[in-house]
Amino acid sequence: MSSATSTSPGISLLLDDRYRVEEPIARGGMATVHRGHDQRLDRVVALKIMHPHLAMDEDFRRRFGREARSAARLAHRNVVGVFDQGEDEDRIYLAMELIEGETLRARIVERGRLTVGESLEITAQVLEALVAAHGAGIVHRDIKPENILLDRQDTVKVADFGLARAIGANNSSTGAALLGTVAYISPEVVTRGEADERSDLYSLGVVLFEMLTGRQPFRGEQPVHIAFQHVHEDIPAPSTLVSGIPRPLDSLITWACARGVEQRPASAADLLKAVRELLRTLPAAVLAARPEEIEPSDTGDVPHPTSSLDEVAADISRGPRVFAPGGADAETTAPDAGAGGEAEDEDGTDAEEPEGAAAEEDERTRSLVVRAPRARRGRHLPVGARRRSRPMAALAALSLVAVLAGGAWTGADWYLETGPGADRTVPLVTGTPLQDAEAELTASDLTVRTQERFDDTVPAGHVISAEPSTGTTLKKGSDVHLVVSKGVETFPVPALEGTGLEEAREQVEALGLELVEDEAEYSETVPQGVVISQSADAEALPEGGEVHVVVSQGRQPLSVPDQTGAPAASARSTLEAAGFRVTSAEAHSPSVPKGSVISQSPASGTLHRGDTVHIVTSLGPEMVTVPDVFKKPEAEARSALEAAGFTVEVVHDKGEPVFGQVYEQTAAAGSQQAKGSTITIKVF
Repeated sequence: MSSATSTSPGISLLLDDRYRVEEPIARGGMATVHRGHDQRLDRVVALKIMHPHLAMDEDFRRRFGREARSAARLAHRNVVGVFDQGEDEDRIYLAMELIEGETLRARIVERGRLTVGESLEITAQVLEALVAAHGAGIVHRDIKPENILLDRQDTVKVADFGLARAIGANNSSTGAALLGTVAYISPEVVTRGEADERSDLYSLGVVLFEMLTGRQPFRGEQPVHIAFQHVHEDIPAPSTLVSGIPRPLDSLITWACARGVEQRPASAADLLKAVRELLRTLPAAVLAARPEEIEPSDTGDVPHPTSSLDEVAADISRGPRVFAPGGADAETTAPDAGAGGEAEDEDGTDAEEPEGAAAEEDERTRSLVVRAPRARRGRHLPVGARRRSRPMAALAALSLVAVLAGGAWTGADWYLETGPGADRTVPLVTGTPLQDAEAELTASDLTVRTQERFDDTVPAGHVISAEPSTGTTLKKGSDVHLVVSKGVETFPVPALEGTGLEEAREQVEALGLELVEDEAEYSETVPQGVVISQSADAEALPEGGEVHVVVSQGRQPLSVPDQTGAPAASARSTLEAAGFRVTSAEAHSPSVPKGSVISQSPASGTLHRGDTVHIVTSLGPEMVTVPDVFKKPEAEARSALEAAGFTVEVVHDKGEPVFGQVYEQTAAAGSQQAKGSTITIKVF
């Protein structure tokens, strides 16, 4: 094996006797990624091997293993799968899904800027990954183009979930590596060192900004300079740098990148819904357009190309402007505005500088002129009138000023109330809280109309949809109808205890709910087939919600233990413990000892709890008095003894009897003997 301190393991190194290290794919501040081969499962993998300065830290090793196990549980089509994590001597590594393609960083470098549609689609797929990760309690913490991969089918794969958390305080990377991360860092991470799901959304908003503009929003020579800007400055709208960015997309990026955490989308799902709406509603031509860098203007008084209609209207409301015949973009014929200079007439003669009040008026006229690009000078003018003499132009301008002076505010009012200045664009409000949506629309001079509707996916109080939709141009004061979520529609769960099963099912299904039978139970009081109890975790459920019930099986059958021959006290205790009521009687028994059970009814089978079992307890054998049969004839003696309850045995031990009288009996006359016992008499 290669040296333990090597930052780049040698080719053919075998990690854990399983992963063959092959050629390097990429190297970063924390790790080197190699193509690898899993020899056990015979598949190609990517091996991310952490640099030794991290691997030497025992605390990092523990955190790394914990975060790797969390990431391995995250299975999603837009997440790079983590197969394994291990340590081999002083090397710690991840075995991951190998993505054949390129990083988003490589694509931005290659193309400069991506189209609006491609940028939104990549963002949507990253959000799909974040929705899954955040749902599993995993925050990425390092969303940047290097961690966003695109395979050959342009499927997005987000890598390194949890790795930033594992690195934590061990971030001893070079300044360049830190600079690469800090460009996407959220303000709360800078100020408090804390990150949650909305921190990932901020970073992704910066990535979207970079895809559209080809550059990061903040730049600086040192990471601290960039971090300072993230904390103290708002992300600029991308339309200030490139053309072709629709206003709703500006709004979406500044929403995701709001410095205040609470001002960002509440979840990745909310931001994903907004991105999907833009993909659905923006015109195909806008989605297919690749933003172009805005050329700096050569005049100081031309409104910025991305100025809003509100800003233009504000310009006009300040007073009249003099526009050249070709419109705002045409070449002016007013005098040049050089301080103290002289204007040259068309024939080459110089005009004198205006003096006094005229000079003041002329200066005011110059301040109202909008210059146009030189390439359009003189277009569409009649032959012979391509250039006016400058004195005549000045006179015309002054005349126009005089005309506009009287009706300037009327024109401004028309512009702001009816004309183009009254145009408003419906901002992106879908998925936002109603309060925020109302504030946004009111700020755009639009009137809000709302209606409520239940929705299974949009949280209560958030906007489901807007009509007209995002990006639509309306006149000032127009109505925008918002459908606001009432949350998931729920239905009251009926009381079902004591109701028959089929009746309970009908009641539940009539409300759109589903009846679920939990394991049935025996009940001594609730008849069979009737609901004993129901789930009490919710008084109302959404459509399709499950109402769990326990149905009675009736009284529980109990096996009757046979206590015949057992002592009476023990028999009673056993039967009562089994749930039965015990009754008893006593009787003599020649065979069952006194105090033991002679018989039991029933002696076997099943009864229900509380049913009666009857036992008969032995009094022992019955004792009777032996009659005196001495010298009595055999027949009379036998009859007397049997009548007393004895069994009689006759013995002729002196041969054939002569007199036929009893001369001896085995039980003495007058003694007590057990009834049914045998008495022998001898006859001669």
